[in-house]
Amino acid sequence: MRPAPLMARLAVVGLALGALAGCTKSDAGRASGPTIAVSVSRCGTGWEHPAAGPQHFVMSNTDSRAGEAQLADAATGAIYADVEPLGPGTRTTLDVDLGAGRYQFRCAMDDEPMVMGPTVTIGGTAKGTTPAVLPITQAQLIPATKRYERYVSGQLPGLARAVSGLQASIDAGDRGEAEARWLPAHLAYERLGAAYDAFGDYDAQINGTADGLPRGVHDPSWAGFHRLEYGLWHGASMSSLRKPAHTLASSVDALGHFFATQQIDPLQIGLRSHEITENAVQFELTGTTDYGSHSNLATVDANLAGTRTTLGIVHPLLAPRDPQTPAIDAALAQARSDLAALRGPDGTWPALEALTRPQRERVDADLSSLAELLSSVATVLEPRRGPS
Repeated sequence: MRPAPLMARLAVVGLALGALAGCTKSDAGRASGPTIAVSVSRCGTGWEHPAAGPQHFVMSNTDSRAGEAQLADAATGAIYADVEPLGPGTRTTLDVDLGAGRYQFRCAMDDEPMVMGPTVTIGGTAKGTTPAVLPITQAQLIPATKRYERYVSGQLPGLARAVSGLQASIDAGDRGEAEARWLPAHLAYERLGAAYDAFGDYDAQINGTADGLPRGVHDPSWAGFHRLEYGLWHGASMSSLRKPAHTLASSVDALGHFFATQQIDPLQIGLRSHEITENAVQFELTGTTDYGSHSNLATVDANLAGTRTTLGIVHPLLAPRDPQTPAIDAALAQARSDLAALRGPDGTWPALEALTRPQRERVDADLSSLAELLSSVATVLEPRRGPS
């Protein structure tokens, strides 16, 4: 699967969790709320007469530097909103729904340590609807990232063996055996979805499609799994596939050496958990990446296996921070179960066009729902600036 562009980083935590925790549009017709200073010298001042319920703040950067402002629980440090970036002399609005508690604005201006604003107390027992998320640091993400790097490193030798077997079948001129070996090799790669951005140019070499190439599927520069798929299932001579098979095997071998020198960006684990599923909806369930094997459902299953591996690694960090974690776990299990029900008794997968309408609607709904739930993971697991 060719990865889509990285998901834009959300600036406001609550928005990703389903509550409107901030906006940058004007609120015509609304009563103006308190103006909160965002600066080193006057951070968080301006919040007077606090009361439970919906809050409408005007965030005003009175500093000479750009920066961000967080609304946090003064006791736990959990963040209700994170507004960034806010340029010098500019304003934006922030909407949250707060209950009883102790709150604090925190300002992180460029090249300055974070500054704590005054603590504001809302009395009573009312409950707010805007969720708070415990911030996470890069240091907390590093062990999970290292664990995933070890997992990928452990999978690459198996991928290389599978591709070597595929190459041997093509060299021997055995089309049936090559077709049988193509899918397991391809799925071994598809399970590594969270690591694509650490693969550099090797991802396009190994798994690129013909999209954008000057001559499309006939472009001589096209190589990788999908080039072999197109040739095998469109009657190309076996001798014509030997060169792209050799190129694929060489790229996979080189990837093993290359990855050993790389480090996965900790932010990528959260981002890719969502994007793997999003790409499955965009490219696999639409049949965009089908070059003749009709194996899109098998690929989706491999993608979900990769998502499960990634989520399993970050689960201890995610569960205490994202209240949707149980729903994510349930949606992932449901999607995998519904997919498994489509497999034949012999383990083969039907083509997309062979699905009945109810089957297709069920799979589409499963994956779309899962992708929506996973969209919060990247935001929750994004490292944030905190007190020095």
